[in-house]
Amino acid sequence: MHGGPGLGPVFELARYPDATHVHWWRQPLAKPCAARPFLDLQASALDELRRVAAERGAPVTLAASSFGAHLAVHLARHAPELIDRIVLLAPTFDPEQAALRLARRAFRVHTDHPCAGQLAIALAAYEDDPGRPRFWDVFGALSLLPDVTALYFGPNGGEAAARSFAELIEQPGAFDGPTSVATSDDFSAIDRRPVASAFGGPVTVLFGAHDPMIDAQQDQAVWSVIFPQAEFFKVETGHFPLLELTLEECGIGAP
Repeated sequence: MHGGPGLGPVFELARYPDATHVHWWRQPLAKPCAARPFLDLQASALDELRRVAAERGAPVTLAASSFGAHLAVHLARHAPELIDRIVLLAPTFDPEQAALRLARRAFRVHTDHPCAGQLAIALAAYEDDPGRPRFWDVFGALSLLPDVTALYFGPNGGEAAARSFAELIEQPGAFDGPTSVATSDDFSAIDRRPVASAFGGPVTVLFGAHDPMIDAQQDQAVWSVIFPQAEFFKVETGHFPLLELTLEECGIGAP
């Protein structure tokens, strides 16, 4: 399960065209005027897990990137018998705070840009009055800065990975803005306190040493509550280990 809501698996499919052992799930778009789009996404993920497990045989390895980790938690709670092990790649427990970390990093990198002042104002307004309206103001100001997606990547991925990401995200179906907004707003309204999972199998968590969105020490403490058995590793990537490492290095190589 790939990252943020509204994203398609175009990046992974482009990087691993021959990885037939991996089922890259294409998250459905939020329905217009859906009352609870994040809950709909959870239900779709559970349906997909059951379908794939029936088709390929259970239990399966469940890998999730970034925001997808919350879907993995849901599946582990409701269908642990279908899962052999879980791999979490740069899981973001609090996506709003993760995005704000990225915005602050972008401001530091682009302090001299003409639009940096707008981002500074938006960040200050959020600090004074946190909430979704102010968050989206920050996101809008962030979009005015150049090459923000390049900040996702570590020095090993470098310009090539950043350039590929920037090109692919412009493809039809790569990203759906309305789905992203609706799903993340709905997610922000739920109770997100960490609760221990019923899943007792192996869990591996990879944090990128150069990830601008995650405080690995802080987030490890949270994920340890959910999965006490988890093993944590720091890798030389940014926020997308799958786009900088091999499948084997990410723990999902071919059997």
